[in-house]
Amino acid sequence: MTGKRIAFAGCGLIGAGLAANAVLAGLETVLYDVAGAGVVRGRLERILDDMAEYGACTVEQARAAKLRAVYADTLEEAVRGAAFVQESAPERLDIKQALYRTVQDTCGRGTVIGSSASDILPSLLQEGARYPERILVCHPFNPSHLLPTVEIVPGRQTGQDAVVFARELYDFMGKVTCVCLKEQNGYLVQGINHAIIDLAVKLVADGVGTAEDVDRALMYGPGMRLPIAGQLLTIALGAEGGWKAIANKYYGNDAPPAYLMVDEQVNEELANRPAEIGNDLESVLRYRDRALVEMLRTQRRL
Repeated sequence: MTGKRIAFAGCGLIGAGLAANAVLAGLETVLYDVAGAGVVRGRLERILDDMAEYGACTVEQARAAKLRAVYADTLEEAVRGAAFVQESAPERLDIKQALYRTVQDTCGRGTVIGSSASDILPSLLQEGARYPERILVCHPFNPSHLLPTVEIVPGRQTGQDAVVFARELYDFMGKVTCVCLKEQNGYLVQGINHAIIDLAVKLVADGVGTAEDVDRALMYGPGMRLPIAGQLLTIALGAEGGWKAIANKYYGNDAPPAYLMVDEQVNEELANRPAEIGNDLESVLRYRDRALVEMLRTQRRL
C-alpha cells in the first residue's frame, strides 16, 4: 500500500480519526474539509497528540505522522491522483452523491470511494455515479482513530476488486475489517449495535431495569466477554460440544439448521484466530480468563 495516495474528504472527528491511522501507517495522506485546512490540521494534530498521550503511538511516531499529512484547499486538489477516497461528508444522500461526481470527474475509474455512511444503502450512493462499481461503504466507529472495526458494505454494482482493495487498505492501516455480505438497513455491525440499543431502551421503558442497571448488566456481564471472543464463539465456549449441543442442553431439542451452520463457521473462526489469543478450546479459554482479569483492573474492580 505504500506509495499509494489516500484522500480523506470530510474531516470531522470520523474522517480526521481515520486519517490519523493512515498517516501513522506511513501512507501518503491528503485531508480536505469545507471547514478549511487550518481547522483540519488542528483536529488531526489533537488526535495524534491524544494517541501519544494514551500510549496508542509514541511521541516520535505522532510527530512524524504530523509531518506526513498534506492539507488541500479544494476537493479536486485533495483527490487528484488518489487510489482511494474516504468520504466522511454529512449523512445526506445529495451531498455524498455530488461529492462522488466531483471525485469521479477528477480521477476517473481508477479511484475507489469508500463512504463512512452509517445507514444509507450503498446502492443508493451509487445512483447516478459515473463509475458505480467503484463505490462502497467503509463505515468506522467512533472514536474512529481507536476502535479498530471498519465495516465494508458493497452495493449491488460494487466490483469485487473494490471490496478487496478497501479491505487490504484498512488492514494495512491496522484496522479490523468485516464485510456485510447482504445489503440491508443497518448493515452488519450497525445492525448488531441497533439491536442492543433497541433492547436496552425497551428494558428501561418497560420497567425491567433502570438505565444504570441496564448499563451495568452489559458492562460487567456479557459485554465484558465480547471483545475477547465475540458473541457466537463465546456461547460455543460455554457448552461442551458447542452449538451442536446447545439446543439439547438447554431445550432438549436437536440442533436446528441455523445452529449447525453457526457451529461449522465458529469452528473455522476458532482455527483462524492467531495463536496468541487462543485458537483451540483450551488456549482460548485461558486467554479469555487472563483478558477478563485485565479488564477488571481497567474497570477498577481489582
